[in-house]
This record gives sequence, structure tokens and C-alpha cells, in this order.
Amino acid sequence: MKRSLIFLAFAAGVALLPVTPTRAQSVQPSPSPAPSAAVPALPADNAPPPLPSPKPAKEDPKIRKLAVQQFLAWQGGAVDRTRYSDDVNAQLSDDVLDASEKALAAMGALQSATFKGISEAKGIHVYVYTMTCEHGSIDMKFALQPDGKIALVFFT
Repeated sequence: MKRSLIFLAFAAGVALLPVTPTRAQSVQPSPSPAPSAAVPALPADNAPPPLPSPKPAKEDPKIRKLAVQQFLAWQGGAVDRTRYSDDVNAQLSDDVLDASEKALAAMGALQSATFKGISEAKGIHVYVYTMTCEHGSIDMKFALQPDGKIALVFFT
């Protein structure tokens, strides 16, 4: 049985991706005995824009390290806001961070991170990783600003 979790997503804003009125994203981990976190759903019009399938690319070890670090930070409730753009930070409340931590922590320990490639939307590179945990898998998608700050992050 698949459990459906509603998960909060964060977008870069008008300057980076003008069509990103994102706040919530559905999470569908693999079957799991872990309880699902109760995160309120937002209307469908707040869903992130569809991204094209990622295209295979050579993985950058720095990007991989960042992806794993950030996934573990979200899972462990230790998100460093200085790593995120002002637009993303404006959408992060304590409730959002708490609900996100609970939803990802319910998936169990991270077992592997698999680079799927890069999706491109309006000239922005979105890195796509599948994070496999003890109780399921989830895709982590994120983009970076030129200064290296995370401009978009969501989990599906």
C-alpha cells in the first residue's frame, strides 16, 4: 500500500522561475510501515510547475555532496537558512520546517542518493536526485542561484 504525504515545496520566485507559485507537493514514498506525517494540503494551483524529465549528465561531486547534506538537514530538522535564497527563506516558517522534518524522518535513514540528471525549465538547471531511505524513496529537485544559494527545492 502506498501512503501519500503532502509535502511543502519552495520556489525561487518571479526572478528565477516566473511560473513557480509553489508551496505544496505530493510525496508518495514506497510502501512503508512508518506512519505518515500529517501535513495540510494546499490547493492544486499551488503545486510546482511540471518539469521535463531529467536528461542524463555527468554528476558533479560538489552538487552530490550538497544534495546529500541538504536532504539530511531537512530530515534531521537542521536546515541552515543561510544556504537558501531570500525567496525560499520568505516561505520557510517554523511550521513548514517542522512538518517537513517529520515527513522525511518517517522515511527512515538515507540508504543511497542516485543522480537522475538535470531538468531544464526556462534556462534554469534543476538537479534531480532519488533519495532512497529505509522506508521508501523520494525525488529531491533543487536549483542554485549564481551565488550558490539554493533557489528552489522540492520533494516528490
